[in-house]
Amino acid sequence: MSRQVDLVFADSNLTNKYIQYRPVPPLTLCKAVVDHVKKSRGDDLGICGDIGCGSGQNTSLYSDYFREVVGVDVSPQQLAIARTATQHLTNVTFKEGSGERLPFADHSVDLLTCCVSVHWFDYAQFYSEVERVLKPGGVLACYSYLVTSIHYNDKVISDNFTENCSSIKPYWPASHNVLWEEYSTLPKLYEDDILIRKSEGRFITELDSTLDSVIGYISSWSAFAKLAKAKGNEAANAFLNNCKQHLLKEMGTDDESVPIKHSFNYFLRMWRKPASF
Repeated sequence: MSRQVDLVFADSNLTNKYIQYRPVPPLTLCKAVVDHVKKSRGDDLGICGDIGCGSGQNTSLYSDYFREVVGVDVSPQQLAIARTATQHLTNVTFKEGSGERLPFADHSVDLLTCCVSVHWFDYAQFYSEVERVLKPGGVLACYSYLVTSIHYNDKVISDNFTENCSSIKPYWPASHNVLWEEYSTLPKLYEDDILIRKSEGRFITELDSTLDSVIGYISSWSAFAKLAKAKGNEAANAFLNNCKQHLLKEMGTDDESVPIKHSFNYFLRMWRKPASF
């Protein structure tokens, strides 16, 4: 049975939070992906498709490396924001579509990227589409972060985020379990298969931030949106306040305005399609 498309990110409130509070992947990750593609496709790269592109933070990173970059998402609201944010990039466009039905011709794409998105797809249908649209030697790159960390003075706080995730576990879909395994348990696609775990520390985005921005990030979680829908705004706000109080306690301060660092440590899995059919 195919997985039903979850349209939680089509909510305009969540869409605005996504563009405001979600990170942009580090350029080191983008460069590692591009270098991997060039090993089999050469330097003249044609099409990159960014699947589940949301508001386009990841999509725009590839504009310097490909003749055409196409972001694909099921949410018209997300795509509208993405188009506005990238209107200065003449080789970046966006199309409504899904991982289960990619808007590309057969054997036309050099690279498909999925940034914090592949765990939402029906793997069998998505992999079938990947096989259809990738050129021989083309690459599928899937990456995400999991538990983020905040840095305050000499303290690094990440366990608190794990606790916050767990406390609303009923509202996370079962498909998110692959995140905890850093995509290592995704079904195998091709023999040429690379996994770079977050423990290697190769791909980190670090932001100058505030506690309010961290709480804003938590409010952009799909599970938080589902909590608010199921239990109401009062319960949702109580959850956010509880998160804030726990973080302040771990930081050892009651000053909510202190500057902090907020870091996102990415893991990456890539498959290369065989160079010949």
